[in-house]
Amino acid sequence: MTASERILNGQAVDVLVDEVRVLVRFGLPVRPDRAGGRLLGLSGVRARALDPNDAASRARALDVVLREELGRLENAELAAAARLLFGAETATSGAKLTARREAAAAAAGYEVHHFRKRIEPKICGLVAWQLRRTSEVSDAALPAAPALHASGRPLVLPADVFAWEAAEHQHALAALWGTVYQLRAELLTVARLVSMGAPAAEVGGAAVAALWRHAQVLAATASYRASYGAVLLHTAVDLAPEQIGASAGWTPALAPAQELLLAALGEPERGLADFTARLQQAVGGTELAAAWRRALTGRPLEQHGPDQEEESV
Repeated sequence: MTASERILNGQAVDVLVDEVRVLVRFGLPVRPDRAGGRLLGLSGVRARALDPNDAASRARALDVVLREELGRLENAELAAAARLLFGAETATSGAKLTARREAAAAAAGYEVHHFRKRIEPKICGLVAWQLRRTSEVSDAALPAAPALHASGRPLVLPADVFAWEAAEHQHALAALWGTVYQLRAELLTVARLVSMGAPAAEVGGAAVAALWRHAQVLAATASYRASYGAVLLHTAVDLAPEQIGASAGWTPALAPAQELLLAALGEPERGLADFTARLQQAVGGTELAAAWRRALTGRPLEQHGPDQEEESV
């Protein structure tokens, strides 16, 4: 998080609220050209984006985060009105601001003029505050990769059991982070190919490669847990190894049984072809791969192609 994001008070808070008001004006879903830079730059939004450097990806992440905050608005009396106002409910989804405002005012029990003048600004302030707080919590919990430094000599360990144990733990942690960065690279490849309208086979192959890397993350996570427990050792705050894996970027949700299957197929010494073959042979493996591809790319494989027009974001 940058210094400007840490100092979210005074004028900075006003800017955040103003950007939330713009979202109200246009309603959900969040569009990149209608989302303010401060909202798109929140660390909690960037952490949820598939590509934090892409405004469209951050806009989609902001849409997800905003809907989550509207779903748990801490002012229970205004919660339903807030969802109607933003268009997060089916009744007002896609509706003009006037219609959304009328529905929200009715749900809150206010006359429309009073709602617009007094209640709507309050809702915007509450939403802005929750988005800021969520971002600050996310920023505090983000795991950091172990720092690496150039060295001009070989690594030599003393003949000491404690040094060996420390090296084994660093190996497990480095292996986990290694799989995370490999998954991150594949997720970026998928996003780039989808954005380019690449051929179906190319997009599908990248999605399968991302699934393979995700399996390796799950395997490394399980290995760390088995050796050292559910919390990372030697960290300032309690972090689970799963949080390290999640830092690669958004991935489709999987059932526990599916995660167990992938973890069993994610041995690092096996290649992509071996992973693909064994996944196809496993019970439910083909369905898992198809669902992953559909969720990660936004549509089934057969609908991708260079002549297919991408949906607007």
